[in-house]
Amino acid sequence: MNVKLLSAAALMAVSGIICVNHSTPLLAASSSLTALDPDNDGTIDVTEAKAAGAKVFAKLDPDNDGTLDAKELSGRVDEAALKSADPDSDGTIDQKEYDTLIEARFKAADPDNDGTLDDKELTTDAGKSFLLLVE
Repeated sequence: MNVKLLSAAALMAVSGIICVNHSTPLLAASSSLTALDPDNDGTIDVTEAKAAGAKVFAKLDPDNDGTLDAKELSGRVDEAALKSADPDSDGTIDQKEYDTLIEARFKAADPDNDGTLDDKELTTDAGKSFLLLVE
């Protein structure tokens, strides 16, 4: 390949004209990050996470009883996670318990312990698990 062709390919890749498959998870995380980052600093902090989680909680609670059961959580948490997030063992979690679950998944997705999640952290398995609670 000549230099002009390589330069043109590089320009198209950078501008998004050519899409490379391995970038797909990053693009998905970027859209999540944009949606969850109201201050546009390029990261999600736990306050932003809880705010997003409160909106999700409200959507998942159609009967407006202030709790979510396994059916309402619709696969966002498995039975073991529900049980651990439910200290009163009533089979449901309230907003406070949901926030505690968000915090736990946030911490798991933040291996550098800087108190924020970026695109790279959101593409990990822990990041994806966290996103289930806030999207």
